This record gives sequence, structure tokens and C-alpha cells, in this order.
Amino acid sequence: MANINLQMAWRNIWRNKLRSSVVIAAITVGLFGGLAASGIMKGMVMDMIDNALENTVSHIQIHDEHFIDNSEVVFLMKNSNILVQKINSEPEVEAVCERTKAFGMASTASKALGVMINGIEPDKEKKVTKIYTKLTDSLSSYFTTEKKNRILISQKLADKLNAKVKSKIILTFQDYDGNLTGASFKVEGIFKTQNAMFDEQNVFVRKKDLDRLLNMPANTSHEIAVLLKDYHKTPEVVDKLKKITSYHIEAWNKIDPYLELTTSLTGFMLLIFMTVILLALGFAIVNTMLMVILERTKELGMIMAIGMNKRKVFIMIMQETTLLTLTGGILGILVSIIFITYFGKAGIDISGVAQGIEALGYSSVMYPQLSLTDYLQVIVMVLLTGIISSIFPTIRAIKMKPAEAVRMD
Repeated sequence: MANINLQMAWRNIWRNKLRSSVVIAAITVGLFGGLAASGIMKGMVMDMIDNALENTVSHIQIHDEHFIDNSEVVFLMKNSNILVQKINSEPEVEAVCERTKAFGMASTASKALGVMINGIEPDKEKKVTKIYTKLTDSLSSYFTTEKKNRILISQKLADKLNAKVKSKIILTFQDYDGNLTGASFKVEGIFKTQNAMFDEQNVFVRKKDLDRLLNMPANTSHEIAVLLKDYHKTPEVVDKLKKITSYHIEAWNKIDPYLELTTSLTGFMLLIFMTVILLALGFAIVNTMLMVILERTKELGMIMAIGMNKRKVFIMIMQETTLLTLTGGILGILVSIIFITYFGKAGIDISGVAQGIEALGYSSVMYPQLSLTDYLQVIVMVLLTGIISSIFPTIRAIKMKPAEAVRMD
């Protein structure tokens, strides 16, 4: 019986093919627009987060608690090599690296700028971050030579300092004893990430070179970065690490709260986008169904006069409205899946506005993405829209008096 009712509802939708097609097309286009925009936004956000985790933040960072406040060289972690070994033994850990960090001035003959000098162990750093994949040209290399005092700078910093590969840059900073020191470094490579602010503020040198210039004690570092196999396990690993060290441990979402905020807002923005779109479409559906009822007043009066009760009339109109909405909704979702699947692999190039968007940490190529949960959420919203939109027209229909409805021309 239910199947027969659905068949009747489906046939009733197509009594006026043009009107139904227009409504379905409106729902399809509206959903596609909302899902495409949400997919692009989510793709940009996830790309920004991946870029931050891979190049700047990592999943977990460990410091001396005082170093976080003022980044002074004296606030270091002793026996950091032993701590690295312990962290590496955890099954959830993919890779670990330690760094020496010092704030100083990078200067050439034309200009001087304040930078964070990162002393790294290149082989270990490559397992944690992907800066080595961001080199801008074939002349750049990632610490391939064993010669001392080599430096890796960003393209943005190179432009400001008027430097290039093989140029000399003077780094000046305060050492472990509080004395002002420095040295000349030769540019070995130039990199460019999606985060313009990070690029401008950071340079990379070998840890052993920086340790020597800073007069650092043996087996010490300022920062330990941890890359996990699955970032969802970050809270669990943080709890484990707190049991093996008293140093300050921070998860990626605490290091950069903006990343966590952006992640949580993505799902919320999808909900807002689709609610606004479906609300507007809901009014169009209500208007369409009221027109349908007006055209079928005499018919509805007749079927109620011969014995169809109001409950069945209510269900019939509700089924028609819901089917109409679902048809447009499913088409809209299918078109969105095709769009997001294709451009999720091919990407959407927005290099024309790359300078502005990269300053915010986003990539100049967008890769839209939506999860199965997102699509299921939209299907539920479409279904609810159809049901809610049917309420007013159905109430209007069941309030008809059969005798008066039959007499209407």
C-alpha cells in the first residue's frame, strides 16, 4: 500500500512537468552551490592544517617551560638526546627531531631583519617536516654539503635581503653566556611554503653549527618536535609523554589554537551554509505546493467526499513535497560529488590571488573535499526541509470542506 501511495505521489509531481522541473533545478543548483562552497572552504582549511603540521607546528612540541615565554637561549632541555630515544620507542610516534633555537638578526649589505634561527639535524628534520620539498629552484639544496655555516632561507626573506643561493648572510645573536656573537653563513637553499609569515620569520642552519656559536652544553636542545602516525591520537600520546618527562608538552591544537578553531568552524560553517540555502528553498517549495493544492482543489474535495480521510490526504501531500525535495537534493548531491571528486584531485588554481591568500597560510591551489558524514548530514537536512515544507500546504489541504471544494470552478 505504501508503495502504491509513493507511485501516486511521484506521478502527481509530474502533472506539471515544467513547474516541477524548475523547482528540482532550483534545489539542485542551490545544494550544489552550498556543497561546492563548503567543500572548497573545507579543502582550504584542511590543506592549511596539513601544511602547518608538516612544516611548522608538528603534532607535539616539547620545551623548557620558561623558553615558551621569552625564547631565551639559557632555557634549554638537558639530556635531550635520551628523551628523544624514549619518545622514539612509543609505537604511535612516526619520527622525532630536536632543535636549537635563537632569535637574532639576519643581515646583508642592503638590509637587516629579525629572524628565528632554527638549528636542525637535517636527516632527522626531513622525517618530521617537509621543508626540504619546498625548495624553489635547482640551484637550492637541503644541507647536502658538509661545509660548516650553511643556511636555508625563504624566498620572501631572500627578496627582502636581496640574497640568492651562495650569497652571504651575517647572523647576529646572544650566546648561552649572554655575549653578543655571530657568524657569516652562505645560502645553500631557498624555500617557499604556503605560510608567508612563517617564511619571513624563520631560517634554518645545522644544529652543530649553531650549538658551537652559542656555546651550548652538550646533549641539549630548546625544542623537540614529534610527528605521529595518526594525529587523532595526539591527546593519548601527550598523556604518555607527561609520564616520562617533566618538560612542557604541547599538542598541535594548543601550540596554534587558530588551527583548532578553524577545524571546528569548518563543520559549523557547512551547517550554516546549508541551513540558509535550504531555508530559502523551503519557501519556494511551500509556494509551489500551495499552487498545486489550489489547482487541485476540486480533485482533493472529490477524493475527500468519496471517503478519503484527512490523515491520508495529509500523507499524500507530504509524500509529494518530500519526493520533490529529495529528487532535487539527490541530484544536487550527485553533481557536488562529481565536482568535488574531480577538483579534489585536479585542484582549482587561484594563483592570481596567491600573494594575499598565502599570507594567511592557505595554498594557491584549492583541493575541495567533503566527507561521507558531510553528505549524510546534508541528506538528513534535505529530508527535514521536505517534511517541514509540506506542513503548511497539507494543513491548508485538510481544512477544505469537500462540498465547497467540489463546487469550485
